[in-house]
Amino acid sequence: MHTVSFVFATLFPIYAMLILGVVLRRSEFMSEEVAKGLNKLIFWVALPCMIVRSISTANVTGDWLPITMVLVLSTLLIAIIAWVVAPYLGISSFSRPSFCQSVFRSNNAYVGIPVMCLAFTGRPDFDQLAALAAITLAPCLITYNVMAVILLTPKDRSAPLGKRLLKVVKGVFKNPLILACLIGLALLLLRKSFDITLFGPASKTIDLLGKMATPGSLIALGSSLSVAKFKAAFRSGHWAAFLKLVVCPLGGLLLSSLFGLSPLSRFIVLGFLACPCAVASFVMAQAMKGDAELSGAAVALSTVYSAISLSFLLATAMPPLP
Repeated sequence: MHTVSFVFATLFPIYAMLILGVVLRRSEFMSEEVAKGLNKLIFWVALPCMIVRSISTANVTGDWLPITMVLVLSTLLIAIIAWVVAPYLGISSFSRPSFCQSVFRSNNAYVGIPVMCLAFTGRPDFDQLAALAAITLAPCLITYNVMAVILLTPKDRSAPLGKRLLKVVKGVFKNPLILACLIGLALLLLRKSFDITLFGPASKTIDLLGKMATPGSLIALGSSLSVAKFKAAFRSGHWAAFLKLVVCPLGGLLLSSLFGLSPLSRFIVLGFLACPCAVASFVMAQAMKGDAELSGAAVALSTVYSAISLSFLLATAMPPLP
């Protein structure tokens, strides 16, 4: 078990930058337009560059496949649980798809990856672990997007089924984080198979841009939180946060044991599953005419409560330095 100082040192920068984002937005130092611009910059440039750099330069072991399987199965499991229990929690049929999406969709890019990077800092195998976490992100992103669109699309019957399915496929492959994972894997294959690497200055540029991802993503997330989102759908938002931060990691822990994952692999699984609901769940629910208020409340509440889930995870599941 790690000391309180380790947990504090790992999580303090995370929540300090989140709070900074809240303060900058609330004080109007950062306007709504600037906040949206920062979010786009991080989503379309910084995070993809970080993922490409992490994957393409790594020496990845075979652990990524069982980690990915556990993460995907955990996502499917919690989605089924959320769908089944929603009516018993007072969730209406209209809100049910948005509730389910909020529960299974983790904020892995904006919170999970930064937490991993800070937790792995100082380890001799830092690069390998960071790349392993980044690679496992790709199947999760595909799973999240496909499941979310399947859940929310039935509410939009304005287009034929064929067009809606095509929209799902296009949406998946237009996601910059998924594209970054595929590019990183292609560059990794070129390096391993043919000893072909990126042109030096291009590699340094990608590296510099990727370093914006951790602080930028957390400030952007903080700027998106608001009192209105906390108040909207307060009760159902709490249920979504509970399922996301407690039930989902417990399911991942059970599956990790069944698959015989190593302590570090199990930590990566639980680190992603213990993250708050993804901001993308609010964006997608709003765009596809779902219950955006419920999704916004789930994001806001789970982001606050994830300080507890992530603290517990770091204190109990993070293997000590070798």
